[in-house]
Formats: sequence, C-alpha cells, structure tokens
Amino acid sequence: MKITGERQPRDFIRRQPPAARKRLRERLHQVEAGTVFPEPLEDELDGFYKLKIDGYRMILQHASGLHGPFFRVVCAEKRSAVYELFKQTIGLE
Repeated sequence: MKITGERQPRDFIRRQPPAARKRLRERLHQVEAGTVFPEPLEDELDGFYKLKIDGYRMILQHASGLHGPFFRVVCAEKRSAVYELFKQTIGLE
C-alpha cells in the first residue's frame, strides 16, 4: 500500500530527534508493507485512521488513485496534541 504525506506531517517528522524520526518512518514502511494497519477513528473523525508510534500519533486518510488505494498522512504530532490540531485543520473546532 502506497503512502503519501501532507506538508505538516513531513515537516513534523523531519523536526524529531533521529531515533524518533526513525521509528516514525519505520512504522509508515510497515503500513506500506502490509504488516501494520492503522486503526479507524470514530464519530466526527469517521473515515480517518490513527497510527500509534510510542508517544506520537499520525492521522491518515484512505484514498484511491490511478494506481490503486493508498493512505495519505494528513497530520502528525505528539499524542497529547494531535487530535486537537487535526480537528482545527479540518474545521471541526
């Protein structure tokens, strides 16, 4: 499964310390390989998925493209802030 990313999650991953950056990227590679599948979110965030990596969370959206289905990483942040940031990003708050 292919994974693409928005600017915010790419920038967030780049700003992390090397060990955290490596874990975040490894987890995305596991999703691409099909060994890890993100968990679906519920209620007002239905249609999005979360990917847990230690104290971090990534929010993904499943989509279809010319070359088949893929995940798009739309938000990444520390666990304590990711859902509020994401809700603001999509206009729920």
